[in-house]
Amino acid sequence: MNESSGLDPHLPQPQYRRNESPALPNEFDFGLFTKGRLIRHSAIFMVARMLPGLFGLATTAILTRLLDPQEYGQYGLMLAVMMMGSMILFDWLGVSFLRFYQARPGDPSLIGTFVGLFCALLALSVGVLLALWATGAVPHELIGAYTVGMVMVWAISWFELLARFPVAQFQPMRYFRMHLIRSVAVTAGATAGAWLTSNAVWTAIGTAAGILVAAWSARSPIQRPSWARFDRELARHLLIFGVPLAVSMGLGSMIDGGTRLLLALLDSAQALGFYTAASVLVQSALGSIGMAVSTAGYSRVVLAVEREDHAAAQQHLLSNGALLLAVLAPASIGLALTGKAIATIFVGPKLVSGVIALMPWMAASTFLSAMRANHLDQAFQLGKRPHLQIWMQLLAATTSVALCFYLIPTRGSVGAAMALTAAMAVSGVYALIMGRYAYWVPLPLAVGARVAVCCGVMVLVIVALPDAGWTGLALRTVLGAVSYGLVALAVNLLGVRAQFAAFVKKALD
Repeated sequence: MNESSGLDPHLPQPQYRRNESPALPNEFDFGLFTKGRLIRHSAIFMVARMLPGLFGLATTAILTRLLDPQEYGQYGLMLAVMMMGSMILFDWLGVSFLRFYQARPGDPSLIGTFVGLFCALLALSVGVLLALWATGAVPHELIGAYTVGMVMVWAISWFELLARFPVAQFQPMRYFRMHLIRSVAVTAGATAGAWLTSNAVWTAIGTAAGILVAAWSARSPIQRPSWARFDRELARHLLIFGVPLAVSMGLGSMIDGGTRLLLALLDSAQALGFYTAASVLVQSALGSIGMAVSTAGYSRVVLAVEREDHAAAQQHLLSNGALLLAVLAPASIGLALTGKAIATIFVGPKLVSGVIALMPWMAASTFLSAMRANHLDQAFQLGKRPHLQIWMQLLAATTSVALCFYLIPTRGSVGAAMALTAAMAVSGVYALIMGRYAYWVPLPLAVGARVAVCCGVMVLVIVALPDAGWTGLALRTVLGAVSYGLVALAVNLLGVRAQFAAFVKKALD
């Protein structure tokens, strides 16, 4: 292996039976996806993914003032149901769509099959909800919260499936418009529900309504009727690939969603309110960055793998990983170091102290999770061996749950965040080792060393600045970003010197 580049000269071939499908489009040119285009597309996807987060900051600031901590904690419970339900039941469909689309671009039976599977999962989720009611598995006082949470699951899952189409078709601006509409509609719906009722259930109903408005307004490529295009053989291949993926995602949902439920059980709804607010603040930024880079680059990697051009696939993976690390690392460190100012500004006064203590741990766990999910985990999907992820998620979930029982009674919400961070670290090590049995995903080692230098200088600058209020936030954000950028120029991070010189020349001309 070439350590400086991270490329492996002995590429493992993906072990799977290839579906019979139309030939890949000859007009697609990998040369179009230069580093500059990757950065531009990543920037658009990043803004699109950050829109719900940025609007989420505003929504958090509003809801933590309109709802008391107990009601906001119940709203956090419904958000946990939404995240767990969508991850367990539906998220594998979106991942599978991106993995299979490039082998059958424009095939109506592909779309019809995914719509059919979505409807089947929708019926299954209704059955699960009715079973929970009938058996009394859900406490009577929480039936309303779980029902609304499941409606949120259906809404967000349908929206996310529709959002995969512009990703697979390399249309970042269309993706941006979808998320802009969703962000505005969700903020308006949740705010209206909280303002009119001061009730968590109606706030969640407003959230679900906003998501459905965004899904309805999207230009869906799904032609009706789609049932006539359901391909049973393709559905069988999708289930072979998707069921292990769904199981691993279900276990993954236990890591975050299960941590939240345990926090409410072992501590209080108020502690869950602290955790939910901190999670929104951190994941709205860091999670969006990770998803943006992955969204921009993953489809082109899949296309290279489908063409059996594994050298190109590795080069794309290395570029994606380098860009992800170069953006995510300083953002995570910066967020941890500005947590006090962010919490003071965006969180209601009753929750500020609890959120401040959580910010560094949330930043650490989100960084580890984003690096693993958006880079290392792609090995299991590209090699079509998602069953290896099951053991990774089982290990992480076990770690998280065990540490929650140990840390929450003594450390409260901070203990839950510590448990999550440890679980992400353990799962990252597993993905790094076991992912190589599926498909080689190179590590951006040379870029990592330069990123470390840039981040070190940035930290020295940030800690010397005030850390309270709008002034502290502005100074730490702006000067921290400037210091990181200047050092990046000095060490030529991602070849930024040439791009900067070209930009200056164009501006002068």
